[in-house]
Amino acid sequence: MIFIIPLLFGALGAAVGAVAGAFTAHATGEKDRQAAKHHRQVANELTDKYANLEKKYYEFADESKRQINDLTRQHALNEVEKDCLRLAVRLQQNLIYLMWEIDRESTADALNIFQIAVEQTNQVFYQLKEELIIVPDDYYARILKAIEANTPINKVKPNDISSKIILSVDLGRTYTKTCISRDPNGVVFIPANVKHIPFEQIFTGAIYKYSSIPTDPLMNLWLEYKGNGYAVGQLGAKFGANLGVGQSKVEDALVKVLAAIGYFKLKDEISVVIGLPFLSSEQFEIEKRQLISMIASPHIIKFRGESVYLNITKVLVMPEGYGSLLWKEAQPKKRWDVPDFTKNTVTIIDIGYENINMLMLNNFRFVRDASKSESFGMNRLYELMAAEIEGADSQSLALISAITKPKGERFYRPKGASKATNLDDFLPNLIEQFSREICSRILAWLDEQEDWIINRVTNVIITGGGGDFFWEDVQRLLKEANINAYLAAPSRQANALGQYIYGEAQLSTVRAARS
Repeated sequence: MIFIIPLLFGALGAAVGAVAGAFTAHATGEKDRQAAKHHRQVANELTDKYANLEKKYYEFADESKRQINDLTRQHALNEVEKDCLRLAVRLQQNLIYLMWEIDRESTADALNIFQIAVEQTNQVFYQLKEELIIVPDDYYARILKAIEANTPINKVKPNDISSKIILSVDLGRTYTKTCISRDPNGVVFIPANVKHIPFEQIFTGAIYKYSSIPTDPLMNLWLEYKGNGYAVGQLGAKFGANLGVGQSKVEDALVKVLAAIGYFKLKDEISVVIGLPFLSSEQFEIEKRQLISMIASPHIIKFRGESVYLNITKVLVMPEGYGSLLWKEAQPKKRWDVPDFTKNTVTIIDIGYENINMLMLNNFRFVRDASKSESFGMNRLYELMAAEIEGADSQSLALISAITKPKGERFYRPKGASKATNLDDFLPNLIEQFSREICSRILAWLDEQEDWIINRVTNVIITGGGGDFFWEDVQRLLKEANINAYLAAPSRQANALGQYIYGEAQLSTVRAARS
């Protein structure tokens, strides 16, 4: 019928034209001319009505075709959605079956396969805009404990040191310093930026594109853990993560430890030595328990897309800065006038980004009541420097790196600026100002300890990220106060290296006791 209607419109148009022509041809008299004129008007009206009718027909025809196409497409989509939902149901059934199998016979490989299957299933559900499968965290923890109990190689007592691998992690605010040996050249600096990757960026593969970047691995650290994604270090900064100033160092500590483990390609059994600022005895103990609870256990992670099973069997937590004394004492004595720090009262001044950790040690024993951490660090220097430069960011890794370079190489260009600024135009005066403030705080703290210390403390070990930076001025100013200052060189690595030495000592003690 649809195809016949255009033919009828054509015939109707031809008929109207023929009628109009016939009236015009036979109009001979006045009366006939008037009649012809009337008939022409009628013919024109018929022509207009015909044109309007034809236009409406084609409009209705186009709308009819569109509705037919929409109905056909919707039907096809409904069929595809039904197929996808049937697939989703089958995936869920297979996951349930896999969980039963894992419960009957738990292995790390089976649990890893299950985790991958959940991720792939959720990727399908995400595209279908269906609810995702959420596996409780305690399920993985329970299965990992079962694996640990049933696998002979993993039969270790909770929090026991039995692994040969020791990972030292110094949680600096700007950089995480980490090592697996006592070689100073082996200490790795990982920027402290951590960015939590949204769920959709993991399962749609947005993060995976970075796995093929042919750059230094430190520029490309990312991992997945318990369904969450994390970009660490320079990559985290690229995603917009800051340094987490003001946060507790417990936050993201596990992610930073796992990133270090992935970077060093560690697996199986590992012992971790980590440091925390000694803000107060109570807070230190609370955060220490939190760190041990979250770190000391088996873990399955995906580091740069590759699955890794590891079991952290022991976590040792030390006050920040204490490791520098161990590193300093482990070095060969090159001068006869260097005291034996194990038999004297000595203080450690750890100059960090946010805090100055001031630790008191008497005969190598940590004196809690006399130790403290003050909220004053190199971040104040970075803030003052950034205020001098238009467009500068005090938390920019580029600015921090430029400031800590040797004299004559300190140039910084903010993003969008056309010219680099020579930081040496501002730094000398700022360094002198900060050195005096640091020494003032050190001397005030030492004066507070005279009530219970018989002999005045005269030996100070300077360490931390700011140790080498302020060393010349601080050493001179302390010498004027009759205080002997010693640098734990290299000061930025010293704490991580000393923590590793402490881990070695603990491991040797346990092994000797067992033998």
